[in-house]
Amino acid sequence: MLSAETLATIKSTAPLLAEQGKAITDLFYSKLFAQHPELQHIFNMANQAQGEQSRALAESVFMYATHIDKLQNLGPMVSRIAHKHASLQVAPEHYPIVGKYLLEAIQDHLGLEPEHPVLGAWAEAYAQLAGIFIETEEGIYSDNAMKPGGWRGFRPFVIRDIREEASGIKSVYLQAEDGQAIAGFEPGQYLGIKVRVPGHEYDEIRQYSLSDAPGKADYRITVKAESTPPNHEGKVSNHLHNAQPGDQVWVQPPTGDFVIKHPDEKLVLIAGGVGITPLLSMLLHRIETRDDVSDLVFIHCCRDRAHHVMGDELRQLSAQHGFSYYVSYETDGGADHQGYLDQTVLSQWLTQRDAEVYFCGPKPFMAAVNSQLLQMGFGDNQLHYEVFGPSTRLLTH
Repeated sequence: MLSAETLATIKSTAPLLAEQGKAITDLFYSKLFAQHPELQHIFNMANQAQGEQSRALAESVFMYATHIDKLQNLGPMVSRIAHKHASLQVAPEHYPIVGKYLLEAIQDHLGLEPEHPVLGAWAEAYAQLAGIFIETEEGIYSDNAMKPGGWRGFRPFVIRDIREEASGIKSVYLQAEDGQAIAGFEPGQYLGIKVRVPGHEYDEIRQYSLSDAPGKADYRITVKAESTPPNHEGKVSNHLHNAQPGDQVWVQPPTGDFVIKHPDEKLVLIAGGVGITPLLSMLLHRIETRDDVSDLVFIHCCRDRAHHVMGDELRQLSAQHGFSYYVSYETDGGADHQGYLDQTVLSQWLTQRDAEVYFCGPKPFMAAVNSQLLQMGFGDNQLHYEVFGPSTRLLTH
């Protein structure tokens, strides 16, 4: 338990962290990787190059400082980050290393003396936060290890098949190398996939949503090949697109908290581009576990016909099972709507305001959908979304 003095010191630094957090975390990462380059096996260096990781860490630290006296308010943030950490195999021994260089970065950037009370307060606060994450992550690791077919850590898998789903998008089917059973998952969860790209020094780990219903003998992920500028973006996705059946990858058990929160409620699924992947899993699972899915609405927004993932399959499923399926193309005709979604279109397609809405896609897309749904009268507690990349907030303005 932190003292009243420590709590007051931490809360008083929250505005400063909001202002200087990005600069502090940039300095932290430069120190960390200079002294521990082996941690590049864990961190997504594409996010580092784009500055996303620094922004996400700065935001998390600010949120922690703001709610230091009401930690229960941090539950969703802790859950989301802990699941991401579990997909990377973050271990308890990593936390003291991170804490050392985070405190050094705060000290150096703010020009503080080693015995400054702010540093002492943050050392205590960081130790508390590390303990919360270590305990939460251990729970995830233990639960995954105890599931039928479960395991702990990275397990060798082989690619069974690769299928093209749309322009630049392929599904990759993964089966355990030992031929044994694999753990089940909740629709909406993802896998941590580790590969060593030829010609590169460090392992690369990425998270890919499972795009099929649970209960199969293998896992399916559906991957968009990202562009490959001089930084690390697209390195893993292109590696998977160029892989062959029989190639090996290493897989962390399914994790993630973007799952159906209230299974008995009506369901709306809204996808932007390849953000369709976790929503496909939710849709297919509901079809397999319910006799009647006629109250479900599935909306997919994509660039054009060429980038329409599994369009024929979804139309057939809609006709067979009776759920409403709407498509919006940004440029092409031939869909239910052309252009961006707006409240007029959404009001026509979403006639029931008591549904739970799950949406996933690029951040600007999700921010627009979130804002429009709120303006239409949906409650904030009805809206659920998955942010690609580091866990940053979804801005609605």
